[in-house]
Amino acid sequence: MSAPLLRYQFFSQENRALSKLDDHLWPYNREEPIGAGHSSTMLLGIFSTSGDKYNGRREYIRETYLATGDDRICKLEEFKRQATQKLNDRRCKIPYTFVIGAGASDRPKDHDDNEPLTLETDQDGHADEEGDCTYLNVKENMEDGKSTTYMKFGAGLHVEYGIDYVAKIDDDTVLAIQLLLQFIEDDLPPTPFNRRIYGGTGWASYAHNHIYAAGQFYFMSSDLADYVSNQLTSEDRLAMMHGRHTEDADMGTFIFSHPRPIKFMNLSSFRFWHHPKKSKTEFLAGWKSIGGLPGHGNLLPFWHLCPSWMSGKGI
Repeated sequence: MSAPLLRYQFFSQENRALSKLDDHLWPYNREEPIGAGHSSTMLLGIFSTSGDKYNGRREYIRETYLATGDDRICKLEEFKRQATQKLNDRRCKIPYTFVIGAGASDRPKDHDDNEPLTLETDQDGHADEEGDCTYLNVKENMEDGKSTTYMKFGAGLHVEYGIDYVAKIDDDTVLAIQLLLQFIEDDLPPTPFNRRIYGGTGWASYAHNHIYAAGQFYFMSSDLADYVSNQLTSEDRLAMMHGRHTEDADMGTFIFSHPRPIKFMNLSSFRFWHHPKKSKTEFLAGWKSIGGLPGHGNLLPFWHLCPSWMSGKGI
């Protein structure tokens, strides 16, 4: 005998705002639970680089959205430690790490050889004392392979520690971590029910005829992280890139080259972050206003895309 339906409730995006999370405790009406034995996990890679400017950014990121006191977010090393415990004793769902290109000037920008994937320090021999940085063994870059190298790193963690999703976020993005946690709980099934899932705010490529997730924040299931970084070769990826290499658009091209259907989750109408917040003053102001999220934008920004495409300036 099936249980009676709960009294109908409309869960609008506004009702799921960060300031109203206490009201978001009922299950979605008429939606069956996923039924998995554990919650999904997401590796959060915060893209950074070496230098005093970025050291400072890492500090105020640690002091804001990484310092909520919620033990469901933790340093990657703590997540690895918890992974050795019984399933019910694990609390961390979002392990985070700052991602830095640390290879010497003669290293490739996209990891494509048998050299170690990560290093112990940056290219100057420095290691962050906080113990929350991952030093990729590639030459630092923005558009030419750092992201796919990070996806290779995340895919490896899936195999060893059970990471379900791999997310990339810019260091000038202010994240509402509680809304991300709620999104993971509500909408992201764990392995093996998460095949070929990819999401972020929707953007589009005219040249390659596909949509993609903007680089300020995007995520993909661990199988897609493996596909773009291991199943595609560096030569495959180079051949697919836009004429003007563009990290997020190129990542979308890699993903949509998969022979099977991709499940794209457009977060434009449920954006749980502010971007861009370049200066410390802007970042902290964004953090102060975090309770006003989620933001609600157009599913695709045609007002911007179409004029750019018609003028030949878009990608």
